Amino acid sequence: MTDALESLNGLIVPLADQALLLPNVAVAELVGFRLSREPGNAPPWFLGWTLWRDQQVPVVDPHVLLGQQPDETGRQPRTLILNAIGERPGVHFIAMRIWSIPRSRKIARGEIATAEGNLPYVLQSVQLGDESQALCIPDLLGIEQTLDSAGLLKV
Repeated sequence: MTDALESLNGLIVPLADQALLLPNVAVAELVGFRLSREPGNAPPWFLGWTLWRDQQVPVVDPHVLLGQQPDETGRQPRTLILNAIGERPGVHFIAMRIWSIPRSRKIARGEIATAEGNLPYVLQSVQLGDESQALCIPDLLGIEQTLDSAGLLKV
């Protein structure tokens, strides 16, 4: 088999309680955190919009959205720009505020296993061979649909 079928390039995004595991192709860019527009009357997990490449991109707080403890590290926040996957006209990206720098990880087919866990907006909790903590694969389509249902995808 080819290497593409045997492994996946991913990013581990540290969060306070349980890190995220994302495929590299889901991430467009990591940039400094800055909101261009604050939310009005919005859910607590919605932070507002950031201007990125001349587009207003909605920003969510994954700690609140995933029911995790808030990050209280005192580090500078960053914005993880993600490719939208819902094929909604005019919506190309969504973003998450994160507090750590993601690290790249090549994941071989045989080293990933299902782990216990049932969090909102998580497709699956997984355990990687050499990682001490289980990782969660976020439901990016579900997050995007929640933003759409709340009317927050576009300014």
